[in-house]
Amino acid sequence: MPGSIRGSISRIIAAIVVSVAILYAADYFFSFLSKSYPVLTSYLPYIHDAISAVVAIGLAVATVRVIGHLIGNISERTEGKRDFRGIFIIIRIIIYAVVIFWFLSSIGVNLEGALVGGAIGGVVIGFAVQSVVSNLLSGIMVSGGGFIKPGDAISIYSWLFGQTITGRVEDVKVLHTRIKNSVGQTVMVPNTALLGSTVFTSLGTGKALTYTITVTLPSDIPADKFMEKAREEVLVSSGNDREFTAEIYLTSKASGSNTYSVVMRFSSVEDLTVLQDKVNRALDRAYWNLKNSS
Repeated sequence: MPGSIRGSISRIIAAIVVSVAILYAADYFFSFLSKSYPVLTSYLPYIHDAISAVVAIGLAVATVRVIGHLIGNISERTEGKRDFRGIFIIIRIIIYAVVIFWFLSSIGVNLEGALVGGAIGGVVIGFAVQSVVSNLLSGIMVSGGGFIKPGDAISIYSWLFGQTITGRVEDVKVLHTRIKNSVGQTVMVPNTALLGSTVFTSLGTGKALTYTITVTLPSDIPADKFMEKAREEVLVSSGNDREFTAEIYLTSKASGSNTYSVVMRFSSVEDLTVLQDKVNRALDRAYWNLKNSS
């Protein structure tokens, strides 16, 4: 068992032992005090409940902190590939809920009646927090799954926002993922949009990024001549940028048009908009140069 896990378990056990010791010591103290001051005898059950509540809350806080520290260490060991903060939120809610229900039960509150009586309110609250819970669970899957992590260059499309978002992931939160697109804008994408209804494409890692654009042109220019001329124009547009290359392919033909795919390879997603502009202009120049010379 790793040292950090053993240490975390040891701290939880120590917190439990200390809490029990404090509870028994407080009971003994007030029982002893009531012998000298009999008037305190009638208040002993309330004092006991108050001490139990304080000890239980303190134990819950200590346990949550230890578990949070343990989960933080586990997340760090994955080198950013996985983030378990969403799972920690669920654990924290469960721990506090158990403490609250235990305390209410110990002081004689009829929890069964309260739950039945609050059924309608529970349904209303359930509908109100449905979106939050959905985002929370999606966030756990997104951040814990590790398929999206800060620093990744990605392209995503969903009918929820109607356009393709291409950029670098800045952070993966519990409820949303923050992406900085190629024009410098920061976009907050709900985590629910990243699961089930999104086309997700990784552009690659490090300086080996790949992005494909599609161009449809009239077929009045022979495809071979156009691609040859387009490669020349792209080479001129790229200048001395040795980290940028573009391959042009004829991907489909129709009765009056040709569709070309341009596979761009580059090193920084922040340069994508500029590179797209250069490629589109180069293809436009190639087409009109051949068109006007024919």
